[in-house]
Order: sequence, then C-alpha cells, then structure tokens
Amino acid sequence: MKIAIGTQIYLPYTQSWIYRQVKGSRLNIALVICNKEENLQTFPFDHLEVIPEDSLLFRKIRYKLLPLLKHFSYYVSGKKKRGYSEALKKNGIDLLHVHFGVMGVELMKVCQQLNIPLIVTFHGFDITAAVQRDPAYYKALLQLFGKMKLGIAISNEMKKRLIDLGCSAEKIVVSYLGIPINEFQYIDRSSHNGTVKFIHAGRLSATKGVPDLIRAFTNAFRQEDQVELFIIGDGEEKELMKSTIESSPIKDKIKYLGKLTNEELLHYRSICDVFVLNCRTPASGDKEGLPIALLEASSMGLPILSTRHAGIAEGVLHEQTGLLVDEFDTEALSKAMLAMMDQAARLKFGKKGRQWMEEQFDLAPCNEVLYKLYEKAVVK
Repeated sequence: MKIAIGTQIYLPYTQSWIYRQVKGSRLNIALVICNKEENLQTFPFDHLEVIPEDSLLFRKIRYKLLPLLKHFSYYVSGKKKRGYSEALKKNGIDLLHVHFGVMGVELMKVCQQLNIPLIVTFHGFDITAAVQRDPAYYKALLQLFGKMKLGIAISNEMKKRLIDLGCSAEKIVVSYLGIPINEFQYIDRSSHNGTVKFIHAGRLSATKGVPDLIRAFTNAFRQEDQVELFIIGDGEEKELMKSTIESSPIKDKIKYLGKLTNEELLHYRSICDVFVLNCRTPASGDKEGLPIALLEASSMGLPILSTRHAGIAEGVLHEQTGLLVDEFDTEALSKAMLAMMDQAARLKFGKKGRQWMEEQFDLAPCNEVLYKLYEKAVVK
C-alpha cells in the first residue's frame, strides 16, 4: 500500500504533526504532494513533489472577486491538475491522504479520474472561515463530501461541524492528532516555589486572543509581585500584542520572547507553571481544531488554562487537567488565573493531564488508528 500525503505547504513549523504522520513507522508514506516547499532541512523527506500555485496576480484577482464567485465553480488550473495527476501516477499511489479541505477540493476530481481513494483531514479554518469567505469553495466542499472515501475530524466537536455543513455522518471518523509522549518529559513541579510563571505559546493571531490574555493577566495581578507571563510566537497580531504589553501597568511582569526553537520552547515549558491559551472565534469565523500546543504542554505536566473553543474540551478536562472559561470572558479568565496560584491545584491538574495524554493522545496508538483507516479505504 503506497500512500501519499497532500498539504499546501511542506512544512510550516506550526504543522509538525503532519511530519509525525509522514514519519510514522507503519504508515509507509511514499510521497508528499505540496504547492510550496519550506523548512525541508528541519523536516527532511526524500519523495516530495512540488506542484506550484497559480501566479500571485491570478490569486490576488481571485481574492478580490470572491463575493462574485458564488456564480462559478471552484477553479483549479489545468496545469495544477496535470501536475497532481502525473505525480500520483508516476509514484504508483494507492491512497491519497490530504490535510485541509482546501487542498481536498483541488484533488478530488484527479483522484476520481485515477480511481485513487481520497481521505481528507479537516482542521478548522477549512470548514469555518474559508466557507464564509468563498462561496465557490463552499460549493466545492459539498462535492468533496460526496467524492472523498473518508473524512477525518480531529475532534468530536469538529465532526459535528462537518455534519452541520452537510457531510454524511457515516463518512466521518474522529482520529486525534497524536503527540510523541516519550519526547515530552513529565516535569514534577512540586519544588517550584516563589514566582508563578504563566506561558502562552502559539501563533499571534485573532483566534488566539493574546491582547485580551494580557489584559486578563493585568487585571488579575496588579497587586501580585511573584508572577510572570511569557509570550512565545509570531503572527499578524504581533504589533498589537506588543502595544498592549506596553500599555499594561505591570508590563515588567510580561515577557515577549518571539519565535523560539523547539529546544528553547521545551526549556520554557519545563520552567513554567501554567500553560494558557485564550482561543476564541473572531469576526472571520475561523476556529481551531484541537491545538497541539495544549497537548504537548499537558504531556509535560503543565496545568492548562484555556477556553471552551472548538475541540479544546476534549484535550483539557475542566477541573481535572486544567480550567476552561467561555470565549471572550476576560473577567473569568482573570479569575481562573488567580485560581491557578494554588500550587496543590496546579500539581493535581498537571499529573492528571499527563495521564490523559497517555490514554488518549499518544502518537503510536493514534497512528495505528490512522493506519487501519488507510487499510479499510483501499479495500476495493
């Protein structure tokens, strides 16, 4: 069984979970198809086929015309379709597994013509903001639901979203994105005394709500000296985030560290006491799936403070492995931060979090689930 993985970019640092599937010992990934190559030295793979995007000018014109495109079919150039087809035929691929519905709609007709089963993993943006923004994509997505062999949701909450969009429940299975538990050492934080360190690590986007996180931290700890907040990451809201820090009366307790290497990130996770991620649904409608950063932090024994957003409640058990608040409730987030000053509660959440990761999100069992889905999909 020769399997190909499809993803638009191979490979952003934020999508290391794809690499964990590509290198899965039993998955036998023979080919990766993408539209752009980056970070190949960090994520080495020998059998990569790059099918370039259409010209930048064409994509800019298409973006400007999105409101009118509801009258047209989703366009994929003949050149791209030929590139996809030749790559799949040349490598004798038996099954294509695509990440994100956006690439799924580009490849569905090619797979149909070649009689190659198509599996699509949906991740969040592709069934929320992209649907609202692009009427032609939404129409194509409905076609994809019919043409794909199987759809994978990375949380039960996402499965419900797919059904609400019009996908048959029989075509969707939930398969969590696993993390290599053995690579994330559990840290016993019982000796952590003194300053309580909160850490945010993730893209600085509207979905992550970092400016409001800073405001919640400021409101909670105006009178508290032994507390710090570390912010790690990069993204389109970086300048807004930095100006929010600058306007905080306790800005000396908030440290922006920028984009870090994996080794540096592991270090900060090990010395910190609480992992916080203030996810929410912005005006664009974009939603997360189940952030890998939360799972990795929990596997290291960090108690989690987050929101009831998308599939987060499946990775973070409220009052067992951490605390959850409603989206956009900055006051509740402040109160939860104060509750996390209780060391006994933090230690209890951290220990249970590691156990929950071992039970539900360990990479090897998750990849085994995926392998069995592959086997089932290629049965004629």
